[in-house]
Amino acid sequence: MKAQIFFTFVVGLIAPMTVQANDLYQDALMRMDQAAQLFMAGNDFVEQSVDELVGEHYYSERTFPNMASSAASVFLPDADLDGLIRAILLLEGQEAELPHVRYQINYSSHADTEIPELKQEYIEVTRYNLGSVRRDDLLQYVDAEHIASPAEFGVGPHVSWRFVLAPIMGMQANVMYAARKEITDSAAQQAMCFAQPCLSLEAVELPQGQSKVLASTLLAPAIYRSENADGMTRAARVLEELWAELKSEDPLPYSKNTPQFVFVVSMDVVGQDSLSLGTGLQIMVLDDSIDKVWLQRVQVAGMEPELTQVFISR
Repeated sequence: MKAQIFFTFVVGLIAPMTVQANDLYQDALMRMDQAAQLFMAGNDFVEQSVDELVGEHYYSERTFPNMASSAASVFLPDADLDGLIRAILLLEGQEAELPHVRYQINYSSHADTEIPELKQEYIEVTRYNLGSVRRDDLLQYVDAEHIASPAEFGVGPHVSWRFVLAPIMGMQANVMYAARKEITDSAAQQAMCFAQPCLSLEAVELPQGQSKVLASTLLAPAIYRSENADGMTRAARVLEELWAELKSEDPLPYSKNTPQFVFVVSMDVVGQDSLSLGTGLQIMVLDDSIDKVWLQRVQVAGMEPELTQVFISR
């Protein structure tokens, strides 16, 4: 009889505790969803269907060359990819391929204050088409009849995508929300990628600071298409190498108006040879002596990439 009373007493305690924990969890989910909606809203972005975004057009050999051989797996091929890399692959899966582009990527992660296991990534990826800029530049030195057509340089709009991603079972960065907008030529001409215009043909220069050359990042073979037809490293792989060195293991403070990291990746924009140039900036640094961390990856066709890190003191 006493055992039965004790059991009833324990169950009576656990029941309200379970209800309270569930209420706290639901409140946290609501807070996170509100933060996600706030990130997605405004600036003329138009919400996109997530189901269509990650449909057969995305999960194809265009993006994942070994798609056919991995079809039997219970996991999707990009299940273990970080949100940053998925974001740029998702953009490329929806947009026409262009030979001369510059990406600007703003990244922040956000965790709930009461239930830190609830995490989301907020990523804005903007792709500027510099094909016409490259062609116009050549027209200053070469007669038009000796220059390829505008189509060969790439015809397509400047576009920007926003993504909210979160981990779920079987997917490290599942797409919760997505939105897209096209950027007018006048807006693109005014946009700045770090200290230079985003439509500039110049290279991003690292600031003065404590610099060092790093060894090439050792990454597992990419499950996505990491090189173009000319053997140049594609933007997603450039970003993955930068992120492997730059990402913070400690949670960083989240601010809607200030990204924690900014990346600019230029593909066949600078110079006459095939060249990829990726630059990353960690804006929020949890260190008493370091204010910002810069990282730059430079690769010319046929050569190994060079990786340079710069610390800016407080």
